[in-house]
Amino acid sequence: MQSQQTRYYWVDILKVFGIFLIYYGHVLQRTYRLSPDAVFFQYKLIYAFHLPLFFFISGFFYKNNKDSKFTEIGVLFQKRIFPVLLFLGISFLIWPVYLYVKFGEIDYDFLIQNLIFLLEGKPHISATLWFLVCLFVVEIWALLLLPKIKTVLQGILLSSFFLYIGYVLTAIPELEAYYILPKNFWYIHESVLAFGFYAMGYSTFRWMKKLVELNPILRIALLIFFGWVTVWSVNLNSPSDSFVVVLKASEHGNLYFFLSAFSGILATIFLASFIPRSRWLDYIGKNTLILLGTNSLFMSFFNSHIVGWLGHQASTALVIFDSLWISVLTIGLSVPVIEILNRWLPQWVGKPQVDGPIIKKISPPQFLFLRKNFEILSQKMGRIKDDQKS
Repeated sequence: MQSQQTRYYWVDILKVFGIFLIYYGHVLQRTYRLSPDAVFFQYKLIYAFHLPLFFFISGFFYKNNKDSKFTEIGVLFQKRIFPVLLFLGISFLIWPVYLYVKFGEIDYDFLIQNLIFLLEGKPHISATLWFLVCLFVVEIWALLLLPKIKTVLQGILLSSFFLYIGYVLTAIPELEAYYILPKNFWYIHESVLAFGFYAMGYSTFRWMKKLVELNPILRIALLIFFGWVTVWSVNLNSPSDSFVVVLKASEHGNLYFFLSAFSGILATIFLASFIPRSRWLDYIGKNTLILLGTNSLFMSFFNSHIVGWLGHQASTALVIFDSLWISVLTIGLSVPVIEILNRWLPQWVGKPQVDGPIIKKISPPQFLFLRKNFEILSQKMGRIKDDQKS
């Protein structure tokens, strides 16, 4: 399988599309409350594939390291959970002031309840950060299972199995009675399906590299085809009139979910193959993790106010225009945050092994308590096998 050493520009463009759809989609989410008729279809369309796209892309970057599994989990914790803790810390600093300015008092019950949610791995107070928590669990699945994958076919079979099991696990309410942990505790249940997209991205990366090098006319034809399939299939995934796919809540709808998700992913890949090189797009593509964090802040403290100020929009064209400029504006406002964090706190935004002016590189947590218990369990299992042989 591939070992991603080279940086591919079209992959960065995919990340740009993904993060822009997150910004744009969250503006639509707020606008939907005021202008449902003008917003609904594009809102439903974007949510049908934008997060499966991000999990799929994440699989491109998997590398099989030779470190111990506990060290690898420690590195993953640094790269995924440190940014969650950073932006949650910023959010918790802002919320009391925001509540007092808006309502004249601080709702401590609200803040305490959200602290309790964090113990369950659910950063509801900074909603977009759920993706990083889920990705952390997905990448633990990856380091346990993907080293065993030797061929593309094996990878496709593994990812298909997880997509099916993950879908069934969260689609049948009666199964919740058999969950060992509460539903989506640290997004473990949703991570099963998400790992399916991740493993599919990892397994088919070499195919994707070939697709973006096809004849331009053929790529245009495939872009139109997969774009049409995505638009056509979205409305077929409608268990209810107002249904929208929400991975965070494990709401996937019917099996047309997979058709919309994969056709949307492929359409986006073909579109990315036509985008000319741009310094700004390259910059955004390299900083999507920080942009995900800043979007959580804009969702909490900015989007609802600007959308409320704009008021009801009867025209879909006007909704698109407003959502575009708000998305571009908020991404632009994130640039100083990107520069500050990359310069002063790189260890807290996915680069733990980089020395910074404030904090030096951070060694990954070793999870020694887990390692010790695992070694004890292994020793006991070894003794049991020896006793059985004797």
